[in-house]
Amino acid sequence: MSIDCSSDPETGLYKLAQQIAPVWVACSGGIDSIWLFYFFKKIAKIDVQPVFFDHPGVYPEERIVALDLISDEAGIVLEFSRSEMFEVWGNTPEERCYRCKNHLFARVITQIPDSVTLCDGSHLDDAPTRRPGMRALTELGILSPLRINGWNKVMIREAAHKAGLKAWNQPARACLVVDGKLEI
Repeated sequence: MSIDCSSDPETGLYKLAQQIAPVWVACSGGIDSIWLFYFFKKIAKIDVQPVFFDHPGVYPEERIVALDLISDEAGIVLEFSRSEMFEVWGNTPEERCYRCKNHLFARVITQIPDSVTLCDGSHLDDAPTRRPGMRALTELGILSPLRINGWNKVMIREAAHKAGLKAWNQPARACLVVDGKLEI
């Protein structure tokens, strides 16, 4: 698929949405993926399904936001147990994010119809040097429409605020594991 990123970020995102529909969006409960889902559904008006990876590393506030969206939109929840994730995270912190993203997205790939594009909410500020999980997304062929079209965190927050999304100003977080708030 050829992706045209020559437009302004909003027009580019709209054009991409039309090319890749139908889509599933991995919704973490953070504003980036919530905004992407909203954009696809309300602005681009494409067929979009939210998917939430429910695991022990998710912040409780983000779990609530994601589960509310899943409930409202008849989305999909994939559950990951504490013991399963502790094994995935392992003893090497520098590879945890990579292994985790690989594990979560690999599971959803086994369930997604061939005609559907799987997307996440990564954006320009998610530098691969700081976010090792980005490598897993690339390896698995997960599309990051916000990143592709030049969206950064400030742009996402402004657009989400303008759209009236409640979580527009929630703190930026990786996960409880990366943030060191969940003991492994």
